[in-house]
Amino acid sequence: MHYRRIPALLGAIAVVMALVGAAPAATPSTVTIRIEGSKKTLLLSTSATGEMGSITQGGTPTGKCSGATVAGALDRVTHHNWTGKYYASVPGIFVTSILGEKPAGNDYWALFVNNKSSTKGICDLTLYGEQVLFADSDGSHYPAALTTPQSATAGHPFTVQLVGYNAKGKAKPLAGVSITGGGIPAVKTNAHGAASITDSHHGNLVLRAAPTGYLRTEALVHVAG
Repeated sequence: MHYRRIPALLGAIAVVMALVGAAPAATPSTVTIRIEGSKKTLLLSTSATGEMGSITQGGTPTGKCSGATVAGALDRVTHHNWTGKYYASVPGIFVTSILGEKPAGNDYWALFVNNKSSTKGICDLTLYGEQVLFADSDGSHYPAALTTPQSATAGHPFTVQLVGYNAKGKAKPLAGVSITGGGIPAVKTNAHGAASITDSHHGNLVLRAAPTGYLRTEALVHVAG
C-alpha cells in the first residue's frame, strides 16, 4: 500500500485506491463504464448495472460491499475479471488489476465520475446514468472527452468535439489534436476543439484521441447507408 500517494488521510484515499466502503445499496446501480489501460483502451463506454448480494473480491467480508454499486457494475461489465485486496484498517479494497492489466511503477487505477476524480470508493458510489472511468495512471492526467453523434450517414460529414478536463471537472476545448479511427484519414481539431469527419464505410466507427497531458478518449459512431 503506497501511503505517499494519499493526499489526505481518508477523504482522498478512495480516489487513489478505489476504496470500498461499508454502506450497502438497495437497488443495483446503472452507470456507463470505460476502462483505459496504460497503452490501450481495455473497454469502450459500456452501460452496466450492479449485482445483487455482496462483492467479496480481495477478501472483502460479506455485507461490506453491496453489489448494487459501481463495484457491482465493474464486476458485471468485466465478467469478474478484476482483482484487489481488502484492508480492514481503512476499511477498503485496493484494486490491483482490471481485465488482466496490473499498473506498474507509480501507476494505479484512478477513478473518475463524470470526468472528475471521485471522492468516494467504488462501494460508496450508487449512481444512475453517470459516466465512470477507470484509468491506469500515475494521477497526473485528467480525462478528455470526445463528443460525437450516435449515428451518421456514410459519405456525409459529421462534427465531433474534443474537450479536456481539469482537477475541478471544468472542460476546455482542445485544439490541434488528431482524431483517428477506422482507417479514415486523421483530422485535427480546430480552435474550438471541433473536427469534421467523413466515413464512406458502413458499420461501427470507433474514433480516438490522445491529447498530450490528458487521458486518451474514444467514441463510437454507427455509420449507416
